[in-house]
Amino acid sequence: MSKKQWTEWAWDAWCIASIIGIWPRYIEPRLLEVNRLSLPIAHLPAQLVGLNILHFSDLHWSAQFSFSLRKKLIRKINALKPDLILFTGDFLCRSQLEDREGLKNVLESLKATIGCFAVLGNHDYARFVTVNEQGDYDVEAPSSASNISKGFKRLFRQVSLTQQVTPQARQVDLHAELMALLKQTPFQILNNATKQIAYKGQRVNICGLGEYSLGRFNPEIAFKEYDERYPGIILSHNPDALEILKHYPGEIILSGHTHGGQVNLPIFWKRFTRIAHLQFKHGLKVIDKKWAYINRGISSVMKFRWFAAPELTLLTLQKG
Repeated sequence: MSKKQWTEWAWDAWCIASIIGIWPRYIEPRLLEVNRLSLPIAHLPAQLVGLNILHFSDLHWSAQFSFSLRKKLIRKINALKPDLILFTGDFLCRSQLEDREGLKNVLESLKATIGCFAVLGNHDYARFVTVNEQGDYDVEAPSSASNISKGFKRLFRQVSLTQQVTPQARQVDLHAELMALLKQTPFQILNNATKQIAYKGQRVNICGLGEYSLGRFNPEIAFKEYDERYPGIILSHNPDALEILKHYPGEIILSGHTHGGQVNLPIFWKRFTRIAHLQFKHGLKVIDKKWAYINRGISSVMKFRWFAAPELTLLTLQKG
């Protein structure tokens, strides 16, 4: 179990002493908003009208994961009685699998009528991949710095994304322990793969992409088993992939990764939201007649949120 460093204790003390730090450090990260959306889909079969899809993202599980947020997450998801649960990546924090039984318990506790599916995020591989000082996607260099120190470094150092993936990042393996754990839960990982699921005599494509920032994003493989006779929902952790996915089949694309800006204040959110297409920070978008939704996620590495509360999204399909 990881222990707090002195910088994290100092950060907590400042948040309490400053008063203004209490809300973003101790209150907002433990909230859990439910956003309900009805999405009209052209040519939607009558059997699929009313299909309820629960989308969440960015769990960032760790030994310090809030117990109250854990209970709230399970209770609220199950109370919504979703037909389908879809998770768009980042089960872990910086590739560290802590409190295995706790994570397994949360995922096992979530109930959906016809299945739970997920893709991996950049924190979910054997090594953590992020943006380096040159703006490339790269394996994070070893460091003894705390998460607070790294957060402040990001805040005061602007980096322009190249969207290039280094050779080191491309060579990172799957996280063997995480993959083994997920096999013991209801969640099926779609790694550049598509499955058709049955619902009331009709079918829906669920297509999941590999992680964009590791160079594992491969739509040519992912869509091989896609059946265009049926509507489709596409999962991709990083919303920068949306500009590519608009050229492929599917009515709905779901992403996460951005935490909705996390510190959602002018200037600050751009330092925390390292994506090339900043218009995809959060929320519902229309991209070439497709719906896209970027979820704010459940948690984060740095437990600090301002005007970007954790989110569950309930999508209900309607006739377009």
